[in-house]
Amino acid sequence: MKWLDLITGGYASFIVYAVAAAVIAAVLGYTYHAGASNKDAEWTLKYNQREVAIAEAYSAEVSRQAQANALAKALEAKRLAELEAENVALELKIKELSDEADADPDRDRVCLSDGSRLRIDSIH
Repeated sequence: MKWLDLITGGYASFIVYAVAAAVIAAVLGYTYHAGASNKDAEWTLKYNQREVAIAEAYSAEVSRQAQANALAKALEAKRLAELEAENVALELKIKELSDEADADPDRDRVCLSDGSRLRIDSIH
């Protein structure tokens, strides 16, 4: 160490401490970087898992909505068929009552006949 003092002009201990501090800083830096890389990989994995879960949830919701829409359309078609059948039956009933009213011998009377009253009551 004396020879280093002679070469450096008395700064040998300072240089030794500086080199030791640099080595310690390098070890700490490497340790920090290794830990940060590990954390980065861990957070990347968590992010990717979250993205996969979001994509699955989105897909499930789209599928659920498609099923709900298909069911609603099927119920709508069934109800429209029922309404159409009711409409046809009502039109037949109206035609039948109209034919009966046309065939009624008392259709030209001022007041309602018994047949007219029964036809009107059958509509209710």
